[in-house]
Amino acid sequence: MADYSIHRPRINRVTQDQMIAELKNAAQHFGYKKFSRHDFDKVSATVKGTAILSFFGSWDNALKATGIELSPNVKDRSIIKTEELFIEMDRIWTALGHRPSKSEWDVSEPKFSYTTYKTRFRGWVNACEEFLKWKGLDKKIALEPNTDKNIRATSKKISKQEIRDIPLKLRLKVLSRDNYKCALCGQSPSHDPSIKLHVDHIHPYSKGGKTAEDNLRTLCNLCNWGKGAD
Repeated sequence: MADYSIHRPRINRVTQDQMIAELKNAAQHFGYKKFSRHDFDKVSATVKGTAILSFFGSWDNALKATGIELSPNVKDRSIIKTEELFIEMDRIWTALGHRPSKSEWDVSEPKFSYTTYKTRFRGWVNACEEFLKWKGLDKKIALEPNTDKNIRATSKKISKQEIRDIPLKLRLKVLSRDNYKCALCGQSPSHDPSIKLHVDHIHPYSKGGKTAEDNLRTLCNLCNWGKGAD
């Protein structure tokens, strides 16, 4: 006899056993370390993390259902030592020569995310101030309103090779490519804090040089000033 109910059965319904099997496959993929729902979605082709979350009520419950003892993942912010965060901030701050903005941090290939610092210290500026205390430089940081927003807006507007000013992301890309060292003398702020790095046009802009990565290089302030203006 036909079922005249308005609800129709789902032919693609995933069973609990299938969910657990897929979770176990993901656990093996991630080396039996804890993984997030977003990580799971990257490796699972048959089950969505949202379906598992809905079925078990929480992601922790879903992981426990596998019966596998998963070790902590480095992505778990709570197990990251404060000293590790400050060592990484010191590396990027030194390479840039100034306090990193969100945009500068994100493109510097950091070991820890900007959000990790904001969460741990309840704000980026708080994180920077605590870092300075750790360095023995207890200073208050004065910021212009919406500094990071202004930098991002500027980066979006300045994008054509015909413009002389170098967009922030392109400048940082060149610095990273050149290992934050002067292309002429090899000087770096990591070895000499008085050194400041500039990004310079190889073929002068005033003579038709483009603002493109292959026409840019990292120079220290001494080499850049010594070569004269474009």
